[in-house]
Amino acid sequence: MKHIMNVFGNQYNSVSMNNCDNGPFESFAANRRNLTRQFSIVDSFFHQRKEGERTRYPKSNFFLMASGLISICLGVMSHMCDPYMLIFKWKLIFENGGEIFELWKTPPVDLYIKIFLFNVTNAEQYLNGNAEKMIFNEVGPYVYRELLSHENITFYSNGTLSTKPNHPLVFQAHLSEGHKEEDVFYVPNIALLSIAQIASKHNYLIRLPLNLLIRRTKTVPLEKQTARQFMFGYETTLTTLGNTFLPNWISFNKVGLIDRMYDFKDDFETFYTGVGDESLSGLYESYLGSSKLAQWEGDHCSNIRNASDGTKFKSFIKDDEQLLFFRKSMCRAQRMVQAGSKHEVGGIQATKFVFEDNALDNGHIDVRNKCFCRKDIWTAFATLSEISNKYGNGRHSEYGRMRTLC
Repeated sequence: MKHIMNVFGNQYNSVSMNNCDNGPFESFAANRRNLTRQFSIVDSFFHQRKEGERTRYPKSNFFLMASGLISICLGVMSHMCDPYMLIFKWKLIFENGGEIFELWKTPPVDLYIKIFLFNVTNAEQYLNGNAEKMIFNEVGPYVYRELLSHENITFYSNGTLSTKPNHPLVFQAHLSEGHKEEDVFYVPNIALLSIAQIASKHNYLIRLPLNLLIRRTKTVPLEKQTARQFMFGYETTLTTLGNTFLPNWISFNKVGLIDRMYDFKDDFETFYTGVGDESLSGLYESYLGSSKLAQWEGDHCSNIRNASDGTKFKSFIKDDEQLLFFRKSMCRAQRMVQAGSKHEVGGIQATKFVFEDNALDNGHIDVRNKCFCRKDIWTAFATLSEISNKYGNGRHSEYGRMRTLC
């Protein structure tokens, strides 16, 4: 800085002296020599002359100043643009080979399902009329691992993708506490009960031939089955005939408790990829081509759009925001509410979500849920749920609720 100030000071002195003592041409030449000499000091701060040559090379001081200026600019840009968030949003968008997409496609999660069955211990006495009530004995657990994956994925230009869900179940003998799929039970005849329920909605001319068919095939309401047959289905004369002659009523040739809930053969789903809104990547756009479930009326009960199938939930969740969770086996989308944000998972602060209170209510408590029941029969189902909650344990309660939903 001292050299720079001297440039202007010496320039002024030189001009003043030469104007007094010499002519105009000599004065101009002297000023030029002084300026060249003084500015060479500033010039040498950035460049140095290579000895014996006219070529100049930058000095380290210039690089330090330039790098400092660039660092300041990058710091300002980082503060304004938040590069971490830009990278995170980019990763959220589904595309082939993307990190989050691959995790969603085949989730590395061990998901287990525990199933408890009820064996009718006095089935023969009840069928013979020697017992007024059935006696049940709970047996289980039967544990299965669900191998969730999304297959046959196709991307579309409107920011969505279609896929076929795949949920195979693999029996886990080491977690089933000695229970086997070959265990034999007396259990309700699901095929008979299902057909009876369907026929009850039609007139006598339709019910009569069905009653004759039931008597002809000697079908009884309680029958002996293995645990696997009851869960994953078995062929019976009744379901085979029903599927053959009444395909609009009975679209399957075997029936089982888990088989119906995990029948994804002809299902297809559409999800958002995050293009246009990164927070929606991995959420439902539609199920079977519609954003609404056919079995329910009204948006509150039928809507599944923006719901999660459990593999990825919405991003950038706000305080007190609710989430939607949908699985075909639940027959409807469930709302999830925040239950505190002071939870730590693997060293990371997390917000916990749980199903809302009275999540399986069918209008008895929350009038919005009346659309889950048909023909104003919500009171009877509500009573069933109340009895289940009051006298049953968690498994009894869940079984009762499942029946009210499906």
